[in-house]
Amino acid sequence: MYGSRVVELSEDEILSRINCLDIFSYYIGKDFKYGRAMCSPLRKDKSPSFTIFKHNSGKFFFKDFSTGDTGDCFTFLTKMFGIKRFDTYRLVDNDFQLGISTSDFFAPTKQYVGKHLKEFENIQESSTTIQIKSRPWNSQEDKKFWSKYGICCNILNRFNVQPAEHVWVNNNLIVSSNRYNPIYAYKFGKGKMKIYQPYSKFKWLSNTSVSDLQGLSQLPKSGDTLVITKSLKDVMCLDIWGIPAIAPSSESCVIPADIVKQLYDRFARICILYDFDRTGISFANKHRKLYGFTPLFFTNGKFGTFDYQVKDFSDFIARNGVRSAAELIEYVCQEEYLSQGTCPQARMVEDGRENTL
Repeated sequence: MYGSRVVELSEDEILSRINCLDIFSYYIGKDFKYGRAMCSPLRKDKSPSFTIFKHNSGKFFFKDFSTGDTGDCFTFLTKMFGIKRFDTYRLVDNDFQLGISTSDFFAPTKQYVGKHLKEFENIQESSTTIQIKSRPWNSQEDKKFWSKYGICCNILNRFNVQPAEHVWVNNNLIVSSNRYNPIYAYKFGKGKMKIYQPYSKFKWLSNTSVSDLQGLSQLPKSGDTLVITKSLKDVMCLDIWGIPAIAPSSESCVIPADIVKQLYDRFARICILYDFDRTGISFANKHRKLYGFTPLFFTNGKFGTFDYQVKDFSDFIARNGVRSAAELIEYVCQEEYLSQGTCPQARMVEDGRENTL
């Protein structure tokens, strides 16, 4: 239209709507300090040597006195995320919802994860803090992902699952969500949580310990059968059918004996449903030997077993639908089936009579 202004995604257009200090504050997070030294968000830093100051030009700049790096907020973002300067405009436009650009934006998760996230893959609970900025359950991506497992928003809320917009580890911004990379936080309380990125190469980030059991606080006071499975997603799927379930923080964790004693005080029988692979079989049988759990598996056709063509209960629902899942649950919960289980196949693998899964 005559007289209208064509809006282009540019530094000037962005800074006409927000200021550089807002951008620094947003991406540095809760430890942001203007005009005072802080630990660098761009690297591991125990001695505060990073500051934000007002340049003679009137712009806000950062300065890292240890490395000599300096520049404006967009230069800062190129170093934080490992992306080109123009892509920082797209990042800010997307995260601040400025609406300048109408093109789809792929947030720079892969670049940043590749450079920085690997060092946090095996983080220890004693030295790590994880913080998130949550967002509402309002995207089609959320519904598309969780509904295929039969999991609704009420169940997610009951199990303290929250969608996250940004994630910080030890006060460093690690990853941001977008329509192609949704992020979910499993909250345990007392600062403990697991970060789940279902479409990312680095799916998990956690500061939990072996004593942190997913779904424990949602269990009934007592019951007949308790299922121990490998993930909170499976716990929620089983909960839909009224089956009490919990999951350790990792499939390779051995549940502490004092917790197992408390569980046996509440439930008559405990089954363990892990993946039918070397890790799953090994740790399922380790729990069988230690505590008498009954191993159950979605077998894959090897060793003369039935091929379910899935590896866990949530996958079974996604592949076969909720009606088939209900029929399977009714069958598996029969006393005769539980007494037989799939222990023979599992023991054969563990005892070395079969070497390949």
